[in-house]
Amino acid sequence: MDKKAVFLFLLVILSLRFFDYVLASEGLLKYIAYGYMSVAVLLSLPFFFSEKGGFVLPIQLISTSIFLSIFMAQISWGQGLQYAPTTIPYLIWFTFFYLIHLKIPIDKVEKIVLFFGCVYIALFLFQFTHSSTVLFGFREIVEDRGVNRVVFPGGGVFLLSCFIAINKFTTVKKYKYVWLLFALSGVAITVLQVTRQQIFLLVLFYLIHLLKDLKLKYKILTIVLFALASYAFLNSENSISKGLVEQQKTDASFGKDYIRIVAAEYFFNSFTPNLVSKVFGNGVANDTSSYGKYMVYLSETYGFFLTDIGVLELYIMFGIFAILGYIWILIKSFTLSLPNQYYYIKYYIWFIMATSLSSDFLISPSYLITTILVLYCYQYLYKWPKISLHPTVY
Repeated sequence: MDKKAVFLFLLVILSLRFFDYVLASEGLLKYIAYGYMSVAVLLSLPFFFSEKGGFVLPIQLISTSIFLSIFMAQISWGQGLQYAPTTIPYLIWFTFFYLIHLKIPIDKVEKIVLFFGCVYIALFLFQFTHSSTVLFGFREIVEDRGVNRVVFPGGGVFLLSCFIAINKFTTVKKYKYVWLLFALSGVAITVLQVTRQQIFLLVLFYLIHLLKDLKLKYKILTIVLFALASYAFLNSENSISKGLVEQQKTDASFGKDYIRIVAAEYFFNSFTPNLVSKVFGNGVANDTSSYGKYMVYLSETYGFFLTDIGVLELYIMFGIFAILGYIWILIKSFTLSLPNQYYYIKYYIWFIMATSLSSDFLISPSYLITTILVLYCYQYLYKWPKISLHPTVY
């Protein structure tokens, strides 16, 4: 592995903080992770204005918004600059520009993502079968929706590796059924995490990919078989399917009093203290500052979590221009073409955007590094379209 690949390998695992391993939340491992991300951001700054076209301008908007939010937290909430390191995991947006400078081939990016996708699967299965002790992430593992629910951190590399696998199943002749097995394992693990929206979207994008080149009669047959299989699963006596159905009924019964809706209304209408923060955001709260303590109070007293309000979290933290940056990225994902073997790039972007109303995937450190890698690959193909014309054979 060359130096560029080593840099990227370390950037991925350290930005994920070893999949939020509990011992990396404090102490030496945390300092190593934050130190490495800080160095990566500093290395990227000289290249911030060196590129044009493609996704450069929207990423410049997002990166600048995140940087300015450090000062917004001080202006609007009195959170001193000594708490600025809290924003470091979000500042890795800047590394997009250093990656363009390094010009790492896409096949190396794919291999690194697939490696960490395999690591994710292994660690998830270990945590799932040892649920009495939380080793990764910060959520208590409880029985929910018919299963011991493990919402495993670092889902970005897992999601992207699944899309790479289903893409290669149809475009690469070698190891065809290995790719299919990987893709199907992605569905199985997503089902075990019993998150309805993610299950639906993952299967939907798989279907879109598999159906796009089939004749009409085979498309109809596949859709019918999928519909029948879904109906059978949701109406079975399986504890997971019963749990998903019951959760859907429970959420629907709350109507406008659903806690996510109430939280969204509060954060949008009442939270931001001044006009400047309504434009540039409030910044990232540190749990030990007065700003952070107020956020903890909201969560413990009212059940209001920024992570529950989707794209509004992005607006509350980083302001209008960050929102505009993401909208720009979405538009470009429809207008810029890709070779068939790289359609997984579009699937990932669309998945993240489709979940943006109810999840924190847009800015969660568990997904952010993968989003940057996806946009880097897109920019790579935009800037050097003739370099990667054929599918990688592993």
